[in-house]
Amino acid sequence: MQTNDNPFLTSFPKAEKEDNTDLDPIFEEDDISSLGHSELDQHRELRSMIRTAAWEMPLLSSLTKPFVPPKKTELPLRWRYTSYMGEVHPAQSKVVVEFDPHDLVDMNHEQRQKLRKLAGTRYDHTKSRVKMSCESFETQAMNKRYLGDVVQKLIAEARDLSTESFADIPLDTRHLKKKDKPKFPSSWLLTEDRKAELEGLRRTQLLEEGARVGGNLLVSGVVAIEEARQARAKEVEDAVVVEAARMPAARGGTGPRGGAQRSGRR
Repeated sequence: MQTNDNPFLTSFPKAEKEDNTDLDPIFEEDDISSLGHSELDQHRELRSMIRTAAWEMPLLSSLTKPFVPPKKTELPLRWRYTSYMGEVHPAQSKVVVEFDPHDLVDMNHEQRQKLRKLAGTRYDHTKSRVKMSCESFETQAMNKRYLGDVVQKLIAEARDLSTESFADIPLDTRHLKKKDKPKFPSSWLLTEDRKAELEGLRRTQLLEEGARVGGNLLVSGVVAIEEARQARAKEVEDAVVVEAARMPAARGGTGPRGGAQRSGRR
């Protein structure tokens, strides 16, 4: 048996090597298993992240810049993604893009009008937005790339007025009907005169109610309930007395015809 001076490797038993054994020449029971190596790799990765957080991340504070929200004219396209927090869902690859033709500052009125007509039912004239979505591909990046190409082709076609401008075709808005929201009538607004009138009505009602209370003309629900309860209790007592009067008297005892007098006769 061979001996090893390394104290770390002495904890692993080393099998004797015989001539008739089929041991792997690479692995001779003098190393840790693959599971142990994976644990060591995770430990190394964790220590690397801790060193990065302790020594490198604090230096990022010198690179901070104040946040300046982008302008609509600089980034006219607004993208929307859907995430289900790690859950697999058929709609997780869907991507939606929206933009306002007015944000395209390098286009004139005729070109924007042509773009609206080319968008067709995807143009919302109530909000002045073009909205398109795609979920034909497997990933969100592929769907976003497809929508980006479609928007570029749409804008390029709208800018080209030499071939066709669609000036003789009206903008079709039949696919979307604008719903009128009810507005608060201005006649219902409380003015100073109306507030004074309502305050006078409230004072008049309070004075009339006080007069009814003083003249004992106001019907009180508590008093009515108490009177009804007392009347009911009196009816129950009268019924008990009538029932007791209808019961026959017990025979024998102390009456003139009782058993005590009859017992004295012979």
